[in-house]
Amino acid sequence: MSLVYITYHDENIFDVDKQDLQAHHTALKYISKHRKMVKKEKAAKHIIDLGDNRKLLTSSVKNYHQTMGYAETPLRAPCNFMRKNQGVKWSRLNEHRCPPKRFIPPVPRLHHAKVAHDEKSKDEPKKEKKVESTSCPQAQTKSFKHRANFVALNIDKIKNSKSKRPPPRYVDTPTGDRHNLLNAGLIPQYTCSKNFGKVPCYIHARKKMLEKYNAQCADAKSLAKDVCLREMTDVPGLKKLGSDDRQDILAGLKKNFAEIFKSYQGLSLYTDTIAKKLRKGKYERELRQLEQDIFLMESNPEIYISEY
Repeated sequence: MSLVYITYHDENIFDVDKQDLQAHHTALKYISKHRKMVKKEKAAKHIIDLGDNRKLLTSSVKNYHQTMGYAETPLRAPCNFMRKNQGVKWSRLNEHRCPPKRFIPPVPRLHHAKVAHDEKSKDEPKKEKKVESTSCPQAQTKSFKHRANFVALNIDKIKNSKSKRPPPRYVDTPTGDRHNLLNAGLIPQYTCSKNFGKVPCYIHARKKMLEKYNAQCADAKSLAKDVCLREMTDVPGLKKLGSDDRQDILAGLKKNFAEIFKSYQGLSLYTDTIAKKLRKGKYERELRQLEQDIFLMESNPEIYISEY
């Protein structure tokens, strides 16, 4: 343990109040440059109540009771119902600010160039304007030397213009339903055209294209048929059924169909026993099979059968 001996000191307890307290200054915090603008926008409201049923609209998007609404909807007094001047008088705050004016220097003009142009225009003779003859009537307008007076020009055009006639219409019902006559197909139009009454070119092209495709399909079918017939004739053990044999088989099938159908029509209408039901079902199956065989023989002119 060490001891410290103080031999001299000038401190006095009574001088504590006389000393200046040094304030502890902290470093400045970051302050955004948009702080004032944000505070102003936060304080601004969308609707400002001016009293006497007058309200002012602003460009702000904030307002009281905008999220959840009122806890209790404020109601008007019954004594003011249907009274005059009791409605809300809306007005909008004029927040538009025009940009400041800027000085624009005048367009530079060369004095000597202007003088030369004026002298040249004086020396040249004036050319007379040629009026082109057109079939369409043109409105006669006044000649304005200095500035165009568009109001007077419009008045002259309206005076000299032809009145607009109503388009031709037709009425098709007693109640007076009217429709435009043009493009309705009731009167001939475009009779002076070169293509009037002629088949359009695209239809001719379409027809030629279809003929070409049909010819190609027919050639492909005939080629495939020849290949199939050639392959069928080359197969051993097969022979083509002759036309006479085919007609005999077809006649026999039709004869059997007529006989079975006659027997089927002779059955009793009241099938109360099992034998009647079985006989009727047998006839129906035979007739159905004969119909399929007759359709097969008639739809296929060339039939190949086995020789064994």
